[in-house]
Amino acid sequence: MPFTLAAVVQVLEWGAQPEQSPHSHKQIAMWCDRFWCQYIDVDVSPEIERLLPILTDVETHWDLYLANTYQIEELRARSFEDERLPVEWFQDWLSKVTA
Repeated sequence: MPFTLAAVVQVLEWGAQPEQSPHSHKQIAMWCDRFWCQYIDVDVSPEIERLLPILTDVETHWDLYLANTYQIEELRARSFEDERLPVEWFQDWLSKVTA
């Protein structure tokens, strides 16, 4: 997906409705990280600048959720494709993006 506001909205909507999403929460978190990394040291438009903290928050919460839920052995062994963050978190991020 392109790194645009519309894509962020779509991705967060998928996260908020995982049953209808073609992507796992893991894939969503990884996409958010790639988006953020694309613009880490680049001057960007105010629209993109406003998204970067939200995208970082998604990826960081994914990592923290896994770290606080699983033992190190499990983190090394599992793929986490079926793991889900609370949908309320995605709803909150979505409300910040669309505000």
